[in-house]
Amino acid sequence: MPRYEFSEGTSNKFWEINLSGKSFTTTYGKIGTSGQTTIKQFKSDAEAKKEYDKLIAEKVKKGYQAANGAGRAAADDDDEDADDEDEKPATKKAAAKPAAKAAAKPAAKAAAKPAAKASGSDKSTPRYFEFVEGTSNKFWEIKLDGTSVRTRYGKIGTSGQQTLKEFPDGDKANKEYDKLVNEKTKKGYEEKDGPGGGDDDHYDEIEE
Repeated sequence: MPRYEFSEGTSNKFWEINLSGKSFTTTYGKIGTSGQTTIKQFKSDAEAKKEYDKLIAEKVKKGYQAANGAGRAAADDDDEDADDEDEKPATKKAAAKPAAKAAAKPAAKAAAKPAAKASGSDKSTPRYFEFVEGTSNKFWEIKLDGTSVRTRYGKIGTSGQQTLKEFPDGDKANKEYDKLVNEKTKKGYEEKDGPGGGDDDHYDEIEE
């Protein structure tokens, strides 16, 4: 798996990418940590390869250097943030007002129920949320897996993307889980009996 690193000032980061048929996996974070993992799937091998080459080309311009010194590549501090589970709306200006309205009433109600449910539920069972407003039709799913927090997110009707965050102990993983659920409910996401339904198959593709 190609690995690239960036060290400048207080930044010490790495980025790895592995192409496999119609999908590729990226792992990124601070050097010395296991980082986070994201999987992207495409309709064909060619489409996956095209995006794979595009990402590396973009990262070459941003100053990351191949770990073996063969070249330079990779991204910013949060090079996957554009695809992060927060999945920020495409147009920030257009989304600003609707988001504020959505957070005013629906979010308050949504935050109350899921938050309460989280404290007494089995967090190892996936919880599924949806956000539907205007042109936004998104889902977000989360589960606690020992010392790891796994999420799946994307447009409703698709398999979406996945992330894996690992922590030193279960307590920190649990706190991250609660924080993420709280953030989502504040943004207007509502918990549903969705595709997750406790089915762990969605997460089998991520290798820790």
